[in-house]
Amino acid sequence: MELGKVFKMKGSYTIEAVFVVPVVLGLVFAMIYVIYYLHDRAVIYSNMQQEVISVAEGRKEYKNNTRWQQDIQKNLWIFNIISGSISKGRLYIESDIKAECSLDIPVIRYFINNKQEICIEDKYLAMHPGFIIRAKGVIPDK
Repeated sequence: MELGKVFKMKGSYTIEAVFVVPVVLGLVFAMIYVIYYLHDRAVIYSNMQQEVISVAEGRKEYKNNTRWQQDIQKNLWIFNIISGSISKGRLYIESDIKAECSLDIPVIRYFINNKQEICIEDKYLAMHPGFIIRAKGVIPDK
């Protein structure tokens, strides 16, 4: 009789582990993926701002969008830039980037979609605000 009780207890731990371990591992992998996702989103936005400021100050000029996409791709961990463009008008510099990530990890695929995208569009002033104020005569030139 005691042998049956010991056997049931060993089986109950195994059954619990079968349900708990995949859930815990799935949550850990999902948290790691979210950290990578947030890192890459911040890096894409930072790279985009830095390059647009360089264009606004006249230090860089992008004749084609491939070079723009390569400059934004720097320091990304899991995302790849698939499209993007930058255009400079008289008043604004408009830029957009689209990046995607496709991870084929079964545990992550269960919790979140296999393919993730980051799309960022932004407009920046083509001229420094101080220059615009001086041009209107609000602040006199030195």
